[in-house]
Amino acid sequence: MREKLPFLTKFFYGFGSLAYGIKDNAFNYFLLFVYVQVFGLAPNLAGLAILLMLVIDAISDPLIGYFSDKTQSRWGRRHPWMYGSAIPVAVSFFLIWDPPENLSQMELFWFLLIVGAFIRTAITIYEIPSNALGPELSKDYVERSSLLSYRYWFGWWGGLAVWNSLWIFVVYSTLTGSQDARFVADTWITYGLVCSPIMFIAIVVTATGTHRHIKDLHAPEVERKTLRIILRELYETMTVSRNYIILFIAMIMMGVASGIATNLTLYYYSFFWEFTPLNILTIGLSLFLAPLVGIVVSPFLANRFGKKNGALVLFAISLTVENGIIVLRLLGLLPENGSPIVLAGVLVFHFIGVATSVISFTTLNSMVWDTVEEVEIKTGRRMEGTLLAARSFAQKCMSGAGAFAAGMILTFAAWPENAVPGKVDPEILFTFGLTAVTASVILWAISLFTISFVTTTKESHEEKLNELNYVENPD
Repeated sequence: MREKLPFLTKFFYGFGSLAYGIKDNAFNYFLLFVYVQVFGLAPNLAGLAILLMLVIDAISDPLIGYFSDKTQSRWGRRHPWMYGSAIPVAVSFFLIWDPPENLSQMELFWFLLIVGAFIRTAITIYEIPSNALGPELSKDYVERSSLLSYRYWFGWWGGLAVWNSLWIFVVYSTLTGSQDARFVADTWITYGLVCSPIMFIAIVVTATGTHRHIKDLHAPEVERKTLRIILRELYETMTVSRNYIILFIAMIMMGVASGIATNLTLYYYSFFWEFTPLNILTIGLSLFLAPLVGIVVSPFLANRFGKKNGALVLFAISLTVENGIIVLRLLGLLPENGSPIVLAGVLVFHFIGVATSVISFTTLNSMVWDTVEEVEIKTGRRMEGTLLAARSFAQKCMSGAGAFAAGMILTFAAWPENAVPGKVDPEILFTFGLTAVTASVILWAISLFTISFVTTTKESHEEKLNELNYVENPD
């Protein structure tokens, strides 16, 4: 039977994603651009630093998930981690936007790597345990999609609200100053200063708002285990489910593909389309509606067509429209930059692409949640945190491997130092656009093909709930 969660439970569970959304937005869209175009770090070094952060994540994410699963305290398994992450997240996020002046290339590289790795670990200490609350709050196949929609809604709106606030500031500063504010270091110091307390508040609100559920959550048995047993359990948990392996591989590929697009977004806006700060603000404001669509559509698709089918169709649409508008420019089928038709075309195509992508990623992560019971049947352990490390790691691929690939694309296209909008060689722009689209299409095609092998359905999930004697409350 369908178990519906109270609105406040969904609200508080989702609210903390403001913090992760701000961090994701910053690392996926801004970090590479700012360190290359504002702080002067070479594209290949910036991409390499962000990639190396991913190596640390590959070790820290599953370990944090595992120890969160096994934590025993009067505040349960998840909340000690959530409360403990708030201050480190806030402080480190500010620091990364204010590197010391006059650093050499290698010194700036190491600063980016060390501070970036610290904040990614700190946000993981919050995100994996808080995300892992979800499969415990509801075991219903459809309600899980609804719960995740709230999480994505807050995450998206948090990042987007800060994005648009930043561009309002950039528009104002550009109009009242002598320089485009997106290329000024003080802009990004202000950005870090504003975001840090918001992230702190978001984490604390979710931790305190879900605190009352601690008594209803799963409590692990007291066990003392050697490192060898811990590593064996980690490996078993992450490999015992074929569906989980399929989803993990697909999410990593999608993370890299999405990361190429997001890390190059400001390059597209600034140099490929030559948008002004006001144009960029216009696009950003239009995207507020995208996650609202997902709150309604995601659970509907899960119930009507199944999660896999819904995700495949919508991901295919997102892939087509996001790359389609770029291909039209490469083929010379769009008016010259500066035409309102170009702005309108990018806005419409991007809105469709983002809306379908948000719904699809919500559905995909709900599919990962559904492997929790499959793994529990095979191992006898509920390991939500360990399993959901896949989502955290895959998302970091966007700003890790995706940023590295984006840096290599810029290097391959011979991107000029101190590039100025409107003055980049058209051949460089063509190579840049063609290479990025080709990489995106290949990675997305592999991802969609991989997802097609998932076998979980609504019926098979309900069978697993019955096998585990989980009883849902009637609607």
